[in-house]
Amino acid sequence: MNQDTDQTLMEMFLQHDCGALMLHTLSFLDVVTLLRKQVVSKNFKDLCTKTITAKCGKDGPKPHNNESLKNAILEFCPIMYDPNSNKEDMERIACTYGFPIDSWDVSQVTDTSYIFFGKYKGTVEDAKWDPSEVHKMNWVPYFKEYIGSWDTSNVTNMNGMFYKATCFNQDIGRWDVSNVINMHVMFCHAQAFNQDIGRWDVSNVKNMMSMFCGSVFNQDIGRWDVSNVRIMSSMFSHASAFNQDIRQWDVSNVKAMDGMFVLACAFNQDIGQWDVSNVRDMMRMFSQASAFNQDIGKWDVSNVTQMNGMFDRTTCFNQDIGEWEVSNVKKMRSMFRDSVFNQDIGKWDVSNVEDMRNMFHGASAFNQDIGQWDVSNVESMYALFNGATCFNQDIGRWNVSNVTDMGAMFRCASEFNQDIGRWDVSNVREMNAMFMGASAFNQDIGGWDVSKAIDTKGMFMDASAFNQDTGKWDVSNVEDMRYMFHGASTFNQDIGQWDVSNVTTYMRSEMFTNAVAFNQDIGWWDVAR
Repeated sequence: MNQDTDQTLMEMFLQHDCGALMLHTLSFLDVVTLLRKQVVSKNFKDLCTKTITAKCGKDGPKPHNNESLKNAILEFCPIMYDPNSNKEDMERIACTYGFPIDSWDVSQVTDTSYIFFGKYKGTVEDAKWDPSEVHKMNWVPYFKEYIGSWDTSNVTNMNGMFYKATCFNQDIGRWDVSNVINMHVMFCHAQAFNQDIGRWDVSNVKNMMSMFCGSVFNQDIGRWDVSNVRIMSSMFSHASAFNQDIRQWDVSNVKAMDGMFVLACAFNQDIGQWDVSNVRDMMRMFSQASAFNQDIGKWDVSNVTQMNGMFDRTTCFNQDIGEWEVSNVKKMRSMFRDSVFNQDIGKWDVSNVEDMRNMFHGASAFNQDIGQWDVSNVESMYALFNGATCFNQDIGRWNVSNVTDMGAMFRCASEFNQDIGRWDVSNVREMNAMFMGASAFNQDIGGWDVSKAIDTKGMFMDASAFNQDTGKWDVSNVEDMRYMFHGASTFNQDIGQWDVSNVTTYMRSEMFTNAVAFNQDIGWWDVAR
């Protein structure tokens, strides 16, 4: 609308007090609708705001803390932004609080955490939701009013401020956030917000955990001063659009980067110069970050203890990280699972690693010499090379004496055929599916001490080349032998002396199904159980 139309509307508006507005052609509902649809100018909006204040005879309340601001919003928004609200309620709320919401004086508020989402129990950090307190919140996904003029200079906590505000996309780039310490999940699942906030002074922020998690945000924030940030866990997790240059960030004080770029499928920026020397946790840092393939080989990861899933399902990453100091890492579970990684990491000091489950599971390209690794502290090698279809390196000198689980370790590792006969497997309890589908494996493991094994289900299933003497194995503690030699088409060794008295689910007919070469006397087996 033009200025003359605005003035005409305002003159009509001024002729009536708030109680009579609904009787006039231009009701308050019409005003709100016009403003919401942005079919009137800012000038009319400003005049409307002044008129409401004048006609109601008082200013709206000044929220002084998180609770009072949240309560005001909880009363104001469900009525003012619900298209089904009646005129009387809208007029009453507007006269109580002022309209629009951008006119509110929030300068005394220091905590804006979750103000658009509802009440919660517990601390700001754990934010345990109390469903009984979250009422009338159906308006939250649709909230999109301008609040860029709010004075946020005293705010220290913006934790979850726009959490799940799926329509909000207003310019708040001029906000003074210089005193904010906590931005945890601030824009998490804010699926419309994509405004320029690159000039924000975030120099006091310590927590940016999940700040843009699940958002569409993709603006330049490369000049942010993040030198005081301690936590960046999941910061861009599932932020599918984000791909900005953040190489200049000072992350030297960050301790947690776990999940930072999980499923950030567009991100592929050079962050190789980052100082990550204080980071302790990199678990799933690049998991499923399908575009990322940058040189991070110079990173100082000497303080990192967690690398579980760090490059899990990274379909592009294949950079040299062979010089990394990983001596403090304890967890490497699924680190390269289903990745294309194939670089020399044979010099890694993995002496403190306890968990290697699924480490190279599905890493179909990996075939590097890791035979010198000290794996003496590893307890689980479950599915370590499961589906690593190229791997065929000599690991026969590994000290596996602490390992208790080798289930599916070489499952479908179709190239592997190395001598591991000297391994000390005396503590292993789980051997289920260990060589299932390892179609090339045929090495002498007859000297293994398997006396603690309780599960050998499917151990040699479809291991079509295996035909070694295992007749002296002590299998007296094994309880499950189902499918053990199922499809082991060349196996035909004397195992008639095995003590199978503890086996409860061996089901002889399935144990040797399709083991077409097997023809040995097992008539002395005690199958009473």
